[in-house]
Amino acid sequence: MKNITTLHLGESAIITEYSDNAVACKLMAMGLLPGASISVVRKAPFGGAYYVRTENHYVALRRNEAKHVLITNG
Repeated sequence: MKNITTLHLGESAIITEYSDNAVACKLMAMGLLPGASISVVRKAPFGGAYYVRTENHYVALRRNEAKHVLITNG
């Protein structure tokens, strides 16, 4: 399965599920729900963080959080 870290700038995908329950709880509370469209707006230098846009807001994710968000091409 692909995750957010595999996306390029401007590329979109659909969130399918999470590979870690603790991360899932945190990110769903922030509005990153399964079935939502997501796109990468910006990446921090050296792969440190990802700034993503979901349907109605922007979220910054650490790399270790982003790798647990499983996606499918959208």
